[in-house]
Amino acid sequence: MTSKIPTTMRAIALTKFCTPAEYDLGTLPMPKITKPDELLIRVRAASVNPVDVKLASSMGKMLGGKFPSKLGYDLAGEVVAIGNEVSTFKIGDEVYSRVATEHKGTLAEYCLSYVSTTALKPPSLSFAEAAAIPLAAQTALQSLDFGEEHVTGGLKGKVVYIPAGLSGTGSFAIQLAKNVFGAKSVVTSLSPGKVNLIGELMGESAPDVIVDYTKQKTLDVMGKGSVDFMFDTVGETIKGLSVVKRGGMIVSISLAPQGTDFKTKNPSLPIYIEYILNVVDWVLRTYTGWFGVSYKSLVLQGNSKDLERLSAWVEQGKLKPIVGSLVTLSDVEGVRKGCQQILDGKGGVGKFVVEID
Repeated sequence: MTSKIPTTMRAIALTKFCTPAEYDLGTLPMPKITKPDELLIRVRAASVNPVDVKLASSMGKMLGGKFPSKLGYDLAGEVVAIGNEVSTFKIGDEVYSRVATEHKGTLAEYCLSYVSTTALKPPSLSFAEAAAIPLAAQTALQSLDFGEEHVTGGLKGKVVYIPAGLSGTGSFAIQLAKNVFGAKSVVTSLSPGKVNLIGELMGESAPDVIVDYTKQKTLDVMGKGSVDFMFDTVGETIKGLSVVKRGGMIVSISLAPQGTDFKTKNPSLPIYIEYILNVVDWVLRTYTGWFGVSYKSLVLQGNSKDLERLSAWVEQGKLKPIVGSLVTLSDVEGVRKGCQQILDGKGGVGKFVVEID
C-alpha cells in the first residue's frame, strides 16, 4: 500500500570512508519495500550520533561496506508506504525510529524501517525534537535497565554517576535516572562553560552533583566507593572504578563492545575481530571484578517497545530532548561542521539534528 512517491531522493552519500569534510549531498534511488514488515518513511528530521561518523571513517573499514553509503540511524517523519503485513501503522502516521543496520541512511529524504524498530512520534514534540531521541535515549534506557536488574535493590535511592551530562546520551540518562528510576543522587562531569547551562536546559531534572573535570577529580569530589552505578559514556571505566562501591556496577558504551553481541548486529564483522573484542571484554570484566564491581559493555538493541516507553515519559514531562544544533540537509557545510564536532567529541551540547528541507 503506497501513496505517490518519487523515484529518486537526496541523501548524504559517501563514495569512500572519509572524514566529515568530504561528506556530500547526492541523488540516490528511492528505497523500496521488499519485506512484509517494512515501512517507507518520509524523513522530516534525522539526528547524528558518534557511531555514524565513526562508521563513515576508520571504524567502518573493519566492517566493510558498499558505496555509495548513506549516513544515520535516527529519524522522525511520516509513513508513506507499508508492507503487506503491516497493521499497526498507516500511511500518514507520524513516527520515529532507530532503524536497523540494513536500513542505515536516515540523512535522506526517505528511509526504510521495520515495524519492530518504529513507534508513533510523541505528539508534543516537533520532528526535530523527536529525531534526537531514538538511539541516544534507548542507549541510556537500556543501560539503566541493566543497572536496575543487576544492582542489588535496583537504582531507586542509589547514587548514579553519568559523565558528560550534556552529551546526547548523557543528557537522557540523567533525566531517566532521576525522573524514572528514582536515583537519590545523580553525579556528572562537565567543563566550566556548561555548568550553568545544564541547569538552564534541564531545570529540576539537572544533576545533583557536578564535577568540573578541568579542575577536579571525581574521586576527590565524591570519595572512594561512593557510587552504586556508573554509566560510562566517555571511556572512564578504569579511571572511575575507584568511586564505585563493591557490589556496584559499570555499564559502558564507550569502550570496546562485546564481540559476539556486536557481530550479531553487524554480521560483516570479521571473526578475528569478534575474537579480539571478546578478549578485551573479558579482561575488563575480570579487572573490574577484582574490585568487586560488575561490568557490562552494552550494544544497543533498537526496538519499538522502548520507544513507546520513552514517548510516555516525554508526554508525562519526565524526559525532554536537548537539541543543541540544528541545520538543514541542503546546508552541506553545516552538516559537515556538526558531524566533525561529534567526531572530535568536544564542545557539543545535546543532539545534532538535520532537518530534511
